Amino acid sequence: MARKEMGIVRVTLDVLKPREVSLEDLALALGEVEGVETVDITVTEVDARTETLKVTVSGHGISLEKLEKVMNEYSAIVRSIDAVSVGRV
Repeated sequence: MARKEMGIVRVTLDVLKPREVSLEDLALALGEVEGVETVDITVTEVDARTETLKVTVSGHGISLEKLEKVMNEYSAIVRSIDAVSVGRV
């Protein structure tokens, strides 16, 4: 039996996005990334022009690079990676 490789199964990101960008649109776009099964977004702070978010993505073999690419397409910036869980995928 082949041994499964380790990969990211859950990641929590601190994200800054413009207020004009819809949470629903961002969540749905992140959900389209290969390996993603669930996306949870919580608004933690609201400014006149921006919102600070905690974005938690779960799945199997999640690519941080692909998540960040989608964020950039929605003018969102990953400020930090707050938590990472890995497992056999």
